[in-house]
Amino acid sequence: MGNSGESRYDSYFGQGKRFIGRIRELNMLNHWFADSVAPLTIFSVTGMGGIGKSSLLSEMMAVSRNRGATAIWMDGRFCGSTPSVFLDYLSSAVGLETMESGGDCPPLSRLRTASARNRYVIAVDNYEELFLLESWFLEVFVNKIPANGVLIILASRPEPASTWRTHPRLQQCLVQMPLQHFTDEEVTNYIAGVGTLNRHMAGKIARMTDGHPLGLALAVEAADQHCNIRLREWAELSHMVSARLLHELTLPSLQPMVEVLTLLETANQELLSSVLQTEVTLQEYQVLKRMSFIRSDPSGVVLHDLARLHLLRDFRQREPQRVQAMRVRIAGILRPLHEKAEPHERNQITRKMLLLCQESMLQHRKYADVSADSLFSPMEAMRMEDMPALQQLLWQWCQYSVEPWQAPLYRDFLDELARRYPEGIVVMRDKNGEPIAMFVTVFLHRESSEILLKYFPDEMQECFTSDEMKCDPDQADTHYAVLVAARDDVPGYKREELVGYMALDRLSLLGDGARVLLVATNPNLKLFLQSIGFQMRKTRTRVCDLYDEQADVMELDLRKEKFGDWVMSLLNTETLANGTSHSTAVKERMSWTETDVRKMLALLHSPGELQPYAERMNGMENGIQFQMYVLDLLEGRTHGICQQDQMLLYAAYWTHAGNPTAAAQVCSMSRATFYRHLRAALKRLARVL
Repeated sequence: MGNSGESRYDSYFGQGKRFIGRIRELNMLNHWFADSVAPLTIFSVTGMGGIGKSSLLSEMMAVSRNRGATAIWMDGRFCGSTPSVFLDYLSSAVGLETMESGGDCPPLSRLRTASARNRYVIAVDNYEELFLLESWFLEVFVNKIPANGVLIILASRPEPASTWRTHPRLQQCLVQMPLQHFTDEEVTNYIAGVGTLNRHMAGKIARMTDGHPLGLALAVEAADQHCNIRLREWAELSHMVSARLLHELTLPSLQPMVEVLTLLETANQELLSSVLQTEVTLQEYQVLKRMSFIRSDPSGVVLHDLARLHLLRDFRQREPQRVQAMRVRIAGILRPLHEKAEPHERNQITRKMLLLCQESMLQHRKYADVSADSLFSPMEAMRMEDMPALQQLLWQWCQYSVEPWQAPLYRDFLDELARRYPEGIVVMRDKNGEPIAMFVTVFLHRESSEILLKYFPDEMQECFTSDEMKCDPDQADTHYAVLVAARDDVPGYKREELVGYMALDRLSLLGDGARVLLVATNPNLKLFLQSIGFQMRKTRTRVCDLYDEQADVMELDLRKEKFGDWVMSLLNTETLANGTSHSTAVKERMSWTETDVRKMLALLHSPGELQPYAERMNGMENGIQFQMYVLDLLEGRTHGICQQDQMLLYAAYWTHAGNPTAAAQVCSMSRATFYRHLRAALKRLARVL
C-alpha cells in the first residue's frame, strides 16, 4: 500500500467514521431530552469486547452536544481508586468541556446548577474499572447529583451489580442497555455505506462477520482498501482478529504510531511525537483516529483491546529487542510527567508505566506468572453474594498456605473484613460472573489496624510500629497485603497466571506514592517479590514461621516520588531490583554466535554444565536458572522467538535430543528442510540471547 492506499483511506473516511444501528438506545436518549422534567437517569451500556460500547457513547455525546447539553467524557481506567482523585478528574473534564477553570466558580460546582433547562450528560467508559469506588459512587456521588437535568451513561463489559438493581432509589433511575450483534438489516446498511463493494463481496462479508461490529468494520475496511487478505481469513471475525489483518489495514506511514499504541494503550499527538522522535502531523493523526480498530477519547487515540492483544503478541515475537528499547524510551518520557502530574493524570501514567514493565516480571513464575495475555474483566470489589465462593477460595488457599489451626481465624477475618472494609477484597470473575480469584489488602490506619491486630497480632508487630498503626485515615499511605487466592481449575489458565494478573493490577495502587508490606513464608513468593523490587528483612521472632519455612518481612516503598525509579529499575536502565547500581551489576555482554548456541543447547539436559553460559547472562546465578530461562523461551512462556523456531529447537534439543530423524518427523519436515530451518532458528536465538 503506497500513496494510492493513502488516498483510498482518506476517501473511505472522508466524512468520518460511520455510525449505524442502536436505534433503541438512541431513542431512549432522545426521549430523555424530550422529557420536560429530565429526571436523573442512568444508562448502563454493557456487552462483550468489540460490540460497540465506546462507539455508542461517542455518538450519544455528539447527540447530547447537538441538543445543547454539556457532555462530559471520563475513562474509568484513569478515574483513580479514591474519591478525591475521581472528583479531581471530573473537575478537570468539566473544565475542559466548558473551557473554564478556577476562579469563583470551580468547574465541579457547575454540576450543581443542572436542571431541565441546563442539562449535563456524564459518560464513564470502562466503568468496571471503578470497582473500588462503586459503593461511594452509588451512595455518595450520585446522591449529590441534582434530581433533574443529569444523565449518567456507564459503559462496561459486565452487567451492573445487583446493588444497582435493588437500590431503593436508584433502581428507578437505571436503564439497562445490553448491546447485541448488528441485525441483518444493520449489516447491510453498514456495507452499503461504503459504496465501492460489489454485491458478491458484500454478501460474503455479511455472512462471515455474524454482525459483530468490530469484525464487520475490519472486514469492510480490508475489502475497500483491496488488502491482500484471503476471504477465508475473515471467517468468523466475531471471534477471530488476526495481527496480519490489522497490519494489512495499517498504512506504512502509520505503522510506527500503532506500534507505540500497542505498548501504551492510549496516546495523544504530542506523546506519539515524543516517543517516535519525529513530528506526527495533524493529517497523520486524523487518519489514525479514523481507523476501524482505533477510537478517540479526550486523552488521545486508543487501540481497541482485541487489536492490542494481537498486535503486541506479534510485535514481541518479531522484534523483542526493539520492543524493549521502545519500552525504555517511553518510560523515560513518562517518568518526569508522572512526578509532575495532578492526581487523576498520575493515575493514567501509572497504568501506562506498569504495562511497560510487565515483561520484566517474569524471572520467578512458580508463584505468580504475568506472562499470559488476557482479556479478563478488570478486578471488581466483592459483593456480599460472593461470600460463599470467596470462603471456598479461602479454604483451598488455607490447605497449602497456613497451618490447620489458623484456617478458622482466616475465615472469621474474611467475614469481618467484608462487613467493615469490603473495598479491601477484590475479585476476578469468569465469563459467568463467578469469582475465580481474590486479592485481600488492608489500607493501614487507626481504624483498620484494629481488625488486623485482632487476627494477626504477631505479623503486625513484625511489620509496623505503634505510631504507624495509629495513623490518621487521611494521612494513610501503606497497604498490608494479607493474601491472594485463585482457583486451579479455570480452563486455559494456571493458578499462577491468575495470581500474577491480580498482583499486577494491585501494584497500580502504589502509583500515587504508597508502600506495601507483608509477611511471607513461601520461598517462591519471596523470589517473585524480590525480582520486582521488594526488600526483604528477617523477622525479629520465629512466631510467624510456617512449619520449616522461615517468615520474612517483604516491603516495597514507593513513597517520596520513587515510583518512576522503581519502573526504570524493572526495565534495567538505572538500578536493578536489589538496588545495585546498573553500571557495576550488569555483566559485560558477549555476543552469541550460532556455534555458541548450538553447544549450549547440546548441554540443555545437564544444567550443571550450563554454568559458563549462565555467567554470560545478566541476572543468571547458576546453570539451573539458565536452563529454566532457555526452556521458557523454547516452550513459549517467555516471548522472544517465533512458534516455528520454538518447535524446531524444542524437538531438536529437548524432546528428541540426539535423534534428528525423529525431530524432523515431529516437525513434519524432511531432514534437509529441517536442518535448513534449524540453522536459521539457531541464528535468531543467538540474536535474542
